[in-house]
Amino acid sequence: MPPSVRVWRSVRDGGDTKTKKSRRTLALPVRCLWALTARKADQDAERRTAGDDWQETGLVFTSKIGTALDAANIRRAARRVAKLAGLNEKEWTPASCGTASSRCSPTAA
Repeated sequence: MPPSVRVWRSVRDGGDTKTKKSRRTLALPVRCLWALTARKADQDAERRTAGDDWQETGLVFTSKIGTALDAANIRRAARRVAKLAGLNEKEWTPASCGTASSRCSPTAA
């Protein structure tokens, strides 16, 4: 069986999909499998580092203690990436990346 992900939950109240027919399994490209496997290894290391502070949520992308990411987490991460890339982190913001149709760009000076 090829790598896949089950889409059987949703953000609806109660967490269930709208109908049983909308439950489906989606095939994943091998590249995604590699990325998720690497992410799991990173998260296992974060879990060990956090120790008793870790909060298991079952999420793939979390804070360093396992909690859901919020806007502040995303802004801090974006600033770190910009700085590591040699950019002025104060000129870049995730707000400029808000929609699928927009491109990330520096904020207006």
